[in-house]
Amino acid sequence: MRISLKIFAFYVFSIGFFLLKLNWFEYVFECNCKNDIFPKHYAFPLVYRSNGLGNSMSETFFISGILLNGLVITILILIIDLCLLKLLKDRKFIVKTYSFLQILLLLFSIYSYYISYTFLNDDSFEWKSDFKEQVKIYKAECKGYFKRILLN
Repeated sequence: MRISLKIFAFYVFSIGFFLLKLNWFEYVFECNCKNDIFPKHYAFPLVYRSNGLGNSMSETFFISGILLNGLVITILILIIDLCLLKLLKDRKFIVKTYSFLQILLLLFSIYSYYISYTFLNDDSFEWKSDFKEQVKIYKAECKGYFKRILLN
């Protein structure tokens, strides 16, 4: 039971990487096409967000990309967690402090979702990105590059 609760907590926390716009890692697809405006798309490894064309502050989030990317981050965090717990198995105080920090981060994640999406928000949500179809239709030339890998 404890491992399933931990996986759920890590999954909630990992979705925050995308919804809260924590730019720890950004892979950007920038495209050029004739006489058409093409928004930037962000991926990790799947496309999860694109810039809005009508308002520079708004963005479109793709739910399937967020959920699957969250799963990738959850697996990475779970592997790191299991390695840390193996290293710290004999130090009970450090393990309890580590568990407390995990719970605290989960609570902050939930609270920040509430703050971010309760008040003013111009973002929209769609189920799936049609990035590949748009590239084919507009015959756009796209290049992908790492924008950043660390915190802003």
